[in-house]
Amino acid sequence: MVTRLDTFKRKMEPAKEIYTQELKEFSKKYDYLGDITLTERPDIDTLDYLFSFENLNGTSEDILDQTLNELHNHMEEFSKANGIAEFCRNATILYKR
Repeated sequence: MVTRLDTFKRKMEPAKEIYTQELKEFSKKYDYLGDITLTERPDIDTLDYLFSFENLNGTSEDILDQTLNELHNHMEEFSKANGIAEFCRNATILYKR
């Protein structure tokens, strides 16, 4: 039996690839962000996609918060322009503390 969660995951797979690639490319301009870890957290019918960055060089939380806002704003606009806004609503960008 195919669940709604399975259907959601299958539907979001292409968007996840596009979103992840753009986030990796765009985040390269911030030398204090390290590797990205993607965690998929299932809900009843959907998934939350958590993109966590490593904090390199002991960058302050203020700068990291500002950077995450920039990343989020860019990814929101990118997602709208590329027809993956539904995926973006389920994606969160954060840094590992």
